[in-house]
Amino acid sequence: MALAILAYVAMIGILGRAAWRNGVTEKAMFVVNVALLWLSAIWLFGYPALILPAVLAAIGILALLVIITAGDLRAPVAAPRSQQGGSVRHES
Repeated sequence: MALAILAYVAMIGILGRAAWRNGVTEKAMFVVNVALLWLSAIWLFGYPALILPAVLAAIGILALLVIITAGDLRAPVAAPRSQQGGSVRHES
């Protein structure tokens, strides 16, 4: 099984290099070939080849939503300003 996975990775690398160096037709055929390789992986390995990309995509979308909606995480928060000249007395 490890040899089959290695063969899939090598095939995607070969197809990706050809798509990168050539024209529009090769880029379109790269997408088609990757889709067909994925379908053959589903046929060969079963449900893990179908479920694992779906789980990874869900994690990626969740991370993207957190990044988009959490603007406070990127902006620095200013420290609270102290009062100038005034002191607070505490009576005991």
